[in-house]
Order: sequence, then C-alpha cells, then structure tokens
Amino acid sequence: MTKWYIFVPVLLIVLVIYMFIQAQAFKIRYHAISAKTGLRFLHMTDIHISLLFVSARRIRKAIEKTKPDYILFSGDFLEKPKDLKKLVKWLKDINFKVPAYAVPGNHEHRCFRKHPEFRGIFLKAMQELGIKILDNDVVILKKNKRQSLADETNTTDKSGAIALIGIRDYQSGDIIDNQIISGLKDQYKSVVAFTHSPDIALHIPENSVDILIAGHLHGGQIWLPFNLEYLLLRKDKVSKMGYYKDFATIRNNRVYISRGLGTVLIPFRFLSIPEITVFDV
Repeated sequence: MTKWYIFVPVLLIVLVIYMFIQAQAFKIRYHAISAKTGLRFLHMTDIHISLLFVSARRIRKAIEKTKPDYILFSGDFLEKPKDLKKLVKWLKDINFKVPAYAVPGNHEHRCFRKHPEFRGIFLKAMQELGIKILDNDVVILKKNKRQSLADETNTTDKSGAIALIGIRDYQSGDIIDNQIISGLKDQYKSVVAFTHSPDIALHIPENSVDILIAGHLHGGQIWLPFNLEYLLLRKDKVSKMGYYKDFATIRNNRVYISRGLGTVLIPFRFLSIPEITVFDV
C-alpha cells in the first residue's frame, strides 16, 4: 500500500511536467496541395498569447527555414484586450518579411462584442504590423504579385493565379455569402480558403475550394480517448463527426484542421503537440 501511495503522486507530477513540456514544443508540418502554382503558405492559428509557450525567436527561425511566400493566421490571437500589447510584441519579434493575412477567431469576436471599441484598436494594430484582415474577402495571388479581386477582374491573365478567401469565423454568427466563393474554382488555378472554426465547412458550397484551412479545436489540447472531449464538452459539429485535426473531406472540400500553437484554460498539452503548417499549393 505504501508503494502505491508514493507511486501515484510521482506519476501525476511526471505527467504534469510532460504536458507542460509538450505545450512548449512545436512541429513544422508540410503538406503539398496538387495545383502546383509554386506558392508556399505558412499557417498559424490559436496563438492564445496569454498562455503561449512557443517563443517568437523559434517561430522566426521556422519562417526563415521554410521560406513561405505568404503567412496566414486563423485567429484566436488573444483572450482579452489587455493581451494586445504582449501579442504585438510577439508578432514584431517574429519579424516576418512576407505578406500576411488573418481572420479573427471566436475569442477576438467575443472581445469585440464585450468591448466594441476594441475592434478598431485591434484592426489598427494588425494593420501597423503589416497583417491584412480578410473578413469574407478574396485576394488574388501570384508568385511575387498580389491583387484585390476587383483589380483582378480587369485583367485576362489568370494563369497560375490563386484565389485566397478569408472566411469570417462561423461562431461570429455571420455566415459567408456563398456567392463570394461560387465559381472561383472555374476561374483560377487554385482556391485556398482559411478560417477559424472548421464548422464553416458544413456551409460553404460543395467542391468549391481546393483546401480550407482552419484551427479552433487544438487537435484535442488534452487528448481523451474515444473523442470524449468533443462528444461531451464541445458544441462544434465537425468535431462530433470525428474531425478535429489533420485532413478531412467535408462536402467534397478538402479541410485541414491545425492543432494550433497556444493553450487555453490550462498551460498544458497532452498528445497534441503545437504546430505551424506549410502548404505548397
């Protein structure tokens, strides 16, 4: 009995240390999408700056190593308005030198609802950092060139071009007008969409994008067997279908759900190492 009395607390301490170490680690995951346009995207999501244990220096080195053409952020940068200063410093320290696009996550939208004045403050901070917010917007990208959709419609040269769609978070309550998406696949070599919650995959037109990149679910920050976290504790529909990390096919659209970088509620991860993701499109 005495041995078990000692063993159980020691095991718990080791487990806690292991989960804290996992929250500080991260992987670079590489995926090739078939269009072969020569463009590389680096995707980050769920930074949750108040409980983030991945340094800007390590992310900067990862960007230097992977050499992306564009950086995408899928929201949940912060929990509260007071976190903005820390977030801005972290993003400045990354010192990314390529165009960056972002969509706010459910935590930003919650801040906007509780503190209406914070929306303008947040958007201004992103603009000053060189991060363009796409709010149900489309931009057309080419190697070493980018245009707004309005500009692109005035040119006939769409060879090798990618339509990039930033979709407002599903939990914001404003679902994207599908007319924004419909028909893009017929016009451009590839259609890349990114958003925060993957539940939007249940609402966009079938076979309308080559890849939809999302986050929100943390890949199961603390892994529980039999998908219990999502069946019992979450309302997200896609996760209840068994999709909470990596690739899925939903309504004939390929979807990628990132594990994200940060943590929420507790500073731990278990069997869900943080990630940044590189997509060659």
